[in-house]
Amino acid sequence: MLARQLLIGFLAVIVPSTIVLGAVTFYSLTAMRRLSDEFVEITHSDEAVTDLHMTLTQAGTPLGFFLLTGNPAHRRRFEDLILAAEKRLASCGATACHSASQAPGRMAAGLAPAIERIKRDGRLVFEEGAGGGAARVEAVRRSVDAVRSVTEPMLQAIHARGDQLAREVAWVRRRARLLTAGLGVAIVLAGAGAAMLIARRIARPLHGLLRGIRRVMAGDWSYQVRTPPAGEIGELASAFNAMVREVRERRAELEEHNRTLEERVRRRTEELRQKEHALVQSEKLASLGLLAAGVAHELNNPLTSIVLNTNLMLEEADEGSQLHGALRKVDADAARCRRIVEDLKTFAHVRQVERAPTTVETLVGQALASTAHELDRRAVTVERDLARDLPKVPCDPTRMVQVLVNLLVNAAQAARPGGRIRLRACDDGEWVRFEVADEGPGIPVAHRSRIFDPFFTTKPDGTGLGLSISHGIVSEHGGRIEVESWTRDDAGPDGRTGTLVRVLVPVQEAGQ
Repeated sequence: MLARQLLIGFLAVIVPSTIVLGAVTFYSLTAMRRLSDEFVEITHSDEAVTDLHMTLTQAGTPLGFFLLTGNPAHRRRFEDLILAAEKRLASCGATACHSASQAPGRMAAGLAPAIERIKRDGRLVFEEGAGGGAARVEAVRRSVDAVRSVTEPMLQAIHARGDQLAREVAWVRRRARLLTAGLGVAIVLAGAGAAMLIARRIARPLHGLLRGIRRVMAGDWSYQVRTPPAGEIGELASAFNAMVREVRERRAELEEHNRTLEERVRRRTEELRQKEHALVQSEKLASLGLLAAGVAHELNNPLTSIVLNTNLMLEEADEGSQLHGALRKVDADAARCRRIVEDLKTFAHVRQVERAPTTVETLVGQALASTAHELDRRAVTVERDLARDLPKVPCDPTRMVQVLVNLLVNAAQAARPGGRIRLRACDDGEWVRFEVADEGPGIPVAHRSRIFDPFFTTKPDGTGLGLSISHGIVSEHGGRIEVESWTRDDAGPDGRTGTLVRVLVPVQEAGQ
C-alpha cells in the first residue's frame, strides 16, 4: 500500500517534469548541434586558408637560398612547397567557405592562376640562375603578396564568424541553464507538495512506532507497539515487536552468561596466580640448589668425623653415666644433621629424568609400601581411590614414588592418630591427576605462600626440603603441583579442615 502511494505521487511529479525537461533538452541539443557543425566548418576553413597562406609565404625562401648558394637541392624544396600549396588550394575549394560570398570552387579558381605564375617564375629562377633570377624572384614575391592580399581578408572574416558563433553558443547555454533552473524549481515545488500529502498519510502510524522505540530505549522491554491492520508499516511494527521479544530473550541469556563469566574469570585468574607462583618457586630452587650443594659437601666430612669419634667414645663410656647420655644426644643430633645433609644433596642434585611408561598402580603401590611403617606407627588409614583404565605415565618411577612418599608422610604427620588419608588418581584429559588429602588442622593462610620454599617448616624435627624437592621433581616432568587447605578460620559450612595436595603429570612427554 505504501509503495503504491509513493509510486502514484512519484509518477504525478516525474512524468510531466520529464516531458518538459526532454523538450528543453531536445531544443538545447538541436541548437548546440547546429552551432557545433557550423563551428567545425569554420575550423576547417581556417585551417585550410592558414595552411595555404603559410605555404605560399615559405615558397620564396628556397629561391633566395638558391641565388645565394647556387645549390640545386633548393629546387626540390620549392617544388614540394608548390605541390603542397596546390593540394591545400584543392582542399579549400572542397570546403564550405564563410569568408566571402564566393563559392569555394570560384575562390580556388581565382587563386589558381596566381599559384601557377609563382610556380612558372620560380622554375625560371632555377633555369636562368643568377643572371636573370633576381627579377624572377621579385616577380614570385609579388605573386605571393597578391595571394596573401586575398587570404588575409579571408582569415579575418573566418575569425569574425567564429567569434559570432561563440557568442551564439554562450547565449544558447545561458538560456538552457535558465530553463533548467526554472524547471528544477518547479519540480522541487511539485515534489514537496506530493511529499507533504503522502507524509500526512504515513506519519501517524510512524509516530506510534517511534514512541514504542523510545519506550524500549528507556528500558521498557515488555512494551509492544500497536500494529496497523495492513500495509508495510503494519509489517514493520510486527517485525519491531518480534525483534524486541528476541532482544529481551537474548538479553536475559547474556546476563546469565555474564554471571557465569565472572566465575570463570576468577578460576582462570587463580590458575594464572598458581602458575606464577610455580615459576617463582622454580627460580628459587634453581638459585638455592647451588648453595645447598656447597653446604652439603662442606658439612659431610666434619659430620662423619663427629659420628665416628662419638661412637668410639660411647664404647669407652660407662652406660648410664652422664657422659654416656651426652654422647648419645650428640650421636642423635649428628644423625639428624646427616639426614639434613642427605636432603641437601637430594635437593641440589640435578640429574636427567629417565622416563619410562609406568602404571599408576605401580607408583601408588611402591609409595604405600615405603610409607607402611610410618603410617602404622601413627595409626593412619589410607583410602585408595584409583580410577579404572588409567593411562601409563611417562616418568622416572623412582623420583615420582619419592614425591608420593613425601606427600603421604606429610599427610600422616598432619593427621590425628587414627585419622584417614585419601589417595586418589584419575584421568584428567592430557594429565594424570594424583590427590593426597588429610583431615589435619590445615595450613594457616600466612604459611601457604611459603610451603614450597626450601628450609621452610613448622615441624620441630623437619628440614623444610620435602615439598621443595617434590616441586622440583614434578616440574622436571613437565607437571605442576597445587595445594588447597582449610583451617578452622576458613572452613566451609561443614566445618571440615585439612589439606589437599594435587599433582598433575602429563600423559605425553613434551614435544610429542
